[in-house]
Amino acid sequence: MFDDLLTHKISTVVSWVLSTYSTVRYFSGRQPFSDDTPYHVGETPFTLNIIVTMAYWGLLIFMQILFVTQIFIPVVDSAAGVTNRLDYTKKVGWHFTAFNFFVFLWTMLFVILVLNLVNIFALYTTHKTYAIKPLGNYFLIHMTNAALPMSWLLFAIFWNGAVLFHVHKFLGRVIANFTVWLLLIIPGFFTLVFNDWGLGLTSSILAFGLGLGQLFTKAFALQWIFGFVISGLLLILTLLVATGRVVRRTTDSEAAPLLE
Repeated sequence: MFDDLLTHKISTVVSWVLSTYSTVRYFSGRQPFSDDTPYHVGETPFTLNIIVTMAYWGLLIFMQILFVTQIFIPVVDSAAGVTNRLDYTKKVGWHFTAFNFFVFLWTMLFVILVLNLVNIFALYTTHKTYAIKPLGNYFLIHMTNAALPMSWLLFAIFWNGAVLFHVHKFLGRVIANFTVWLLLIIPGFFTLVFNDWGLGLTSSILAFGLGLGQLFTKAFALQWIFGFVISGLLLILTLLVATGRVVRRTTDSEAAPLLE
């Protein structure tokens, strides 16, 4: 157990440092090991507002700091039926490490986004972190390792896909006007089916960033309107699920997080 915990400590810290370093370098306009500016990515139909994007990543990095810190200060929850956060960490920690390594690689190779989404989706479906309780553990484990990363990866795949296929002209933007609704359908599905208001909330934030970004990218277009509409619908759905107004009933076995 000691060796396993020590390995988690080392891997999470190293992966977090690499991810944070490369992310800051990328947002400043340079790839991690290059003085050249990256491919121009500011005018696609899926480009988010830079302020919202940086705030989102700032929140994610802050949550990751809390997650890494609690590994060094494990706390056993005394409430009946609540699993020690350290047990959760040992199960989802490798997905945290993989996510950060993939982020580091993504800043140099866009296709890594798909592999990273597979990694987070595996965490989501295998460990069912959306069912973790109490709320403190939900934020520390699920929001940090699943909700925030999955929402970002989903939006980033559309954004980088638009860059890859040079979606700047009229036809490409028309197609984007249809495909953008997947950013409502996919998070909405997870929010409703798994009662995951966390994923709905994080996706709503990024959809707002999309609307804001598109408003300043191409004001005379539909994409920014769709972005704000999607953000609003996801926010309403999130509030309904979080307050129990719209909740899919699940069995204890379906709702319980899997740690084995």
